[in-house]
Amino acid sequence: MKSILIVFLGLFCLSSEVFSMGLFRPRQISKPAEPAPSEPDEDNSREPGSQAPIEPTSPTYNISFLEDATLFEEVPNFIGAEVDSQFSTEELLKERSFTGEHFVDQCQSSLVGRTRFADRISFYVDQHMFNVRPYLSHLAPYYSVPNKMDDHIQTGLAHFPLCHSTRSSLSSMVKKVPSNDVIEMLNEFEDKVNDLREKTIGGDEIAKVDLVKTWSKFMGCLSYVESLTTADASSSERVANKYAPSNYRKPAGVKFYEDPYQSSASKLNIGLYQFTPNWTGNIGACLKHWNQLYPSCQVNEKSNQGELIKMFGSSFQGMNSFCGVNKVAQTFAIQVNTSQTKSTHPSNRTSKGLKDKDQRCVSPFIYAGYGYNHFGPLQNSTGSNLKKLMTCTLR
Repeated sequence: MKSILIVFLGLFCLSSEVFSMGLFRPRQISKPAEPAPSEPDEDNSREPGSQAPIEPTSPTYNISFLEDATLFEEVPNFIGAEVDSQFSTEELLKERSFTGEHFVDQCQSSLVGRTRFADRISFYVDQHMFNVRPYLSHLAPYYSVPNKMDDHIQTGLAHFPLCHSTRSSLSSMVKKVPSNDVIEMLNEFEDKVNDLREKTIGGDEIAKVDLVKTWSKFMGCLSYVESLTTADASSSERVANKYAPSNYRKPAGVKFYEDPYQSSASKLNIGLYQFTPNWTGNIGACLKHWNQLYPSCQVNEKSNQGELIKMFGSSFQGMNSFCGVNKVAQTFAIQVNTSQTKSTHPSNRTSKGLKDKDQRCVSPFIYAGYGYNHFGPLQNSTGSNLKKLMTCTLR
């Protein structure tokens, strides 16, 4: 009788886990909204900000962060030479004004006094490489991930290998399959990241620096494709003036944009990675993870629009950079923790179902409704923005 009850309970949990809802619809610029948050079950025995224990099968890596001298000199200089130079400007390496600074910009001692966007991007890329557990349990019903964070295995930008993109795989991952030359660029990026990842795990310190450089360049290029080319255009100033709270003025390099494809609740997009200042939207998971990682620098997860504009529209773009990198880690976490076939790459599918979580690969190139992807270029939403991103990343 006891064994029958265990089997019954197991089947019940499985049926709950594979349930999902199709909340998202395709559109030209994809900024998926997060489902209305609900409070997940919590393990109140843990200290605030501490990490939950991982499953025995979850891989974990003893890889240290980069030294500050490397992270704030060598990596940003590389970004400037490789990204800023392509656009004949210095948006990533420009020293920014303290006017418009938000307290989240100075939460980490290593970042105090560092004002360049490249500093923030490099720092959070390094922090998101391995052993990360993005806060996604409240999305369980929509992406078939476990309800409790304790049951999510860790991930990160390089924690799992990148999947190999093909025309066939992309046809089930994105809405607009790119041309063959773009697919070749995706393969070049995937191969490079995977090679550096293997060497880093093997203890190669030079490869570790190159791995951070490669992902930082990717995120730097993404910031240009998302916002930096038009951040200070008259249209950006006009939108900022429309929404600006009292005692706030749009800092240089921070784009304000009204998305015509969104509802009034989510049409405003701000900053490097174009986030909507609405806590019920897709910044919710990011704010929750921030509070877990930085318990001494807590933010109000339900801040009003005015406060979120100041936070995501700050002069140093601290929270915007964190959430931009965190968003990529989030979609990787969905792909390794889901029990839903469409929410992961075809390489993770077998005739018997999905591969074990610790045996999967991940891909940045997945549709919002499948893998909770925030970025339009990573979904080839316009049919040309993925090419722009990868051309910049590989040039």
